[in-house]
Amino acid sequence: MNRKQRSIVALVAGAIVLALLVGLTVTGSPGPFMPLPWIFFSLFILFAMTFGVPIGGGQASLLPMALAATCLVMGPVWTGWAAFAGAWLHGLIRYRWGEQLELPVERAPLVLFGLSAANATMLPLSVFAGGEVYRLLGGAIPLTDISYLQAPQLVLLGLTYISINYVLAGVFILMRGRAALRLYLRSLPNLLIYEGTPILLAPLMALIFTRLRIGQFLIFTLLLVAFSLLTRSLDRASRRLERRVRELNSLQEVGQALSASLDLETILSTVHAQVSRLMPARNFFVALYDPEADEVSFPLAIEGDERKRWRSRRMGNGLTEYVLRTRAPLLIRRDVGAALERLGLDQIGEPAASWVGVPMLAGDEPLGVIAVQSYSTPDAYDRSHQEVLTTIAAQAAVAIQNARLYARTDQALARRVQELDSILRTTREAILLLDTDGRALAANRTLADWAGVPQSQWIGQPLDAPADSAGQPFAARIGYPSANLDADRQALAQEGAAMRRREVVFPGPPERHAECTLTPVHDPQGTVSGWLLVFRDLTEERELARMREELTHMLVHDLRSPLSALMGSVDMVEIGLAGRGLHDIEDLLKLARRSADRMLRMVNDLLDIGRLESGQMPLRIRPTDIGTLFSEAVNRVLPLATMGRVDVQVEVASELPQPAVDADLIGRVLNNLLDNAIKFTPSNGTVRLWARLDPEQPTMMRLGVSDTGPGIPVEEQSRLFRKFQQAASTSGRRVGSGLGLAFCKLAVEAHGGRIWVESEPGKGSTFVMQLPLLQK
Repeated sequence: MNRKQRSIVALVAGAIVLALLVGLTVTGSPGPFMPLPWIFFSLFILFAMTFGVPIGGGQASLLPMALAATCLVMGPVWTGWAAFAGAWLHGLIRYRWGEQLELPVERAPLVLFGLSAANATMLPLSVFAGGEVYRLLGGAIPLTDISYLQAPQLVLLGLTYISINYVLAGVFILMRGRAALRLYLRSLPNLLIYEGTPILLAPLMALIFTRLRIGQFLIFTLLLVAFSLLTRSLDRASRRLERRVRELNSLQEVGQALSASLDLETILSTVHAQVSRLMPARNFFVALYDPEADEVSFPLAIEGDERKRWRSRRMGNGLTEYVLRTRAPLLIRRDVGAALERLGLDQIGEPAASWVGVPMLAGDEPLGVIAVQSYSTPDAYDRSHQEVLTTIAAQAAVAIQNARLYARTDQALARRVQELDSILRTTREAILLLDTDGRALAANRTLADWAGVPQSQWIGQPLDAPADSAGQPFAARIGYPSANLDADRQALAQEGAAMRRREVVFPGPPERHAECTLTPVHDPQGTVSGWLLVFRDLTEERELARMREELTHMLVHDLRSPLSALMGSVDMVEIGLAGRGLHDIEDLLKLARRSADRMLRMVNDLLDIGRLESGQMPLRIRPTDIGTLFSEAVNRVLPLATMGRVDVQVEVASELPQPAVDADLIGRVLNNLLDNAIKFTPSNGTVRLWARLDPEQPTMMRLGVSDTGPGIPVEEQSRLFRKFQQAASTSGRRVGSGLGLAFCKLAVEAHGGRIWVESEPGKGSTFVMQLPLLQK
């Protein structure tokens, strides 16, 4: 709802309240009218309206106490008339003497009438409600005595008035918008303290009027007036002090921020941010003057808190040009149009209601203008705003001048820097350039990524300086202690060698092995002017070597064990044939069979993984019955489950369609998953083999194996499906080869599906694979 609509609604409400007052006065029984006391109480009510403490977009004052005391003496009707008249007189005072009394100034007549009408509506209605509750409970008017039986009546009078008044105020404030309502609601506790506490004195004020002489009443009233004025003065002084502190802090921050930057965009954004903290700056712009082209550009323009693009223009005859020509600040508090006519200037852009602009000067030469303006609120800016803006403009002028000088220097070096930057960015090696004192002159992106320290933090820092909040030095981040670096530099200087190599380890994560080549940098005279460190990544080489060693060790260890068992079993068979029973020979033959089968599976897994990775594994895709597939898989692992006292359960959803898979390949996948689950599930645990439709993809099926084992840490889950990788934090009944899950992943992906693990430490694990259904 806009301001005009709000004003109209308030005027209509005020007219209704006026009609209600007239009706109650003519047809009701308002009580005896006492002109002189009524005038006196009306003046006190008007004083309370005028001299308050600004809170939450309004004012907190002695008004509730004054209205409650008046109601207890003269009744709600005459009090309503006093409040109605006081509201309109208060609006007149704001219009005529608002600046002198430091009240919110509003020059638009319709808006001012609307505000007065809103007060003329809320106050009488609140008094009527409180007075009616007091009357219905048997309260006496005028109040001449107080007993403990009358206390509830007086309390309800005050509570009813405050409740109705605050609710009506909230309704009118809501018409301004939700933001205004939120501010009002946040201020309610302070309003209750400022207005709820003094209302307790209303019965005392009424009794002093009705029981004592007028002199005592005047003394009591003067004390209240003095207290109100003192509170208001203290609040105004506190607000001025707070504002001055904010200004000084902001000016200090502006100075620090501007001195730390040579980027024009950053400087302008910093200026706008700090100005916004000190004054209304929803409409703000910075103009820069180019004397060679005689043009004014606007690198930053804000309208309604939104950034806009304003065109540059030739020097004209507007307010901006006037400030540039006069080199002096200009404040127009209101009637900007009249000020333009008086100064002989042209209106450029949307007319403003209040405007202040200050020049940015480099010596005596104008660099530009900083200006703020309000399109709707006169007197939005005062002399203090102009002074603060002038101080900020002086600091901004120095920063802009430095930025321009830096830009010229930067342009001269741009090509050389671009060439060097291209080399540093495109190389795969990490590069660090040091001066003779060991301070970093340049570091490329690769080094920053490996060390985990942004490029900008390296420049100008010695290697023994802390690189992070933990105090770890830069040297530790590259695995090259300062003592080793000093020793290598000294050795190169003494030997006159061209380079020196050393293996280092970047701590990571992930840990990275690298070969560092240290080379001296010579100037044209042959003197060492710096040191170049080039780091070549050896991590992949180290990993491949480690994998080769592990593979060799695994093959030697895991193939030797079943072969040893097989040979031992055969030996025992020979001995058994020489004189033992056939049942011993049968057990030994079973052991030999299991060992041979295990060795064969490992060899088959290695071969099949190679064929799956190369895409040479033929798949025999056909409809497959899940029940049969599960039964065969369970039968294969049942002896292992029985031996380990693990319960294997099968759960297949009803009416489950058939998947289109290679039954032999998926059977081997299930066998690997079940074997792993049984291996890591403790005795008396449970392994569950289940199948159901995929809830996210209707054309897919999910098969899973869940166990009640120790679970897998999150940091290890991503490595499980790699070759020769196993969970390091858990151990099972048997040692595996690390090939089973790698085979499972490749086999499932060959079917167009995927496999993953869901696990939490201590809560078991679930391996899930997603496979396609048979398409009809």
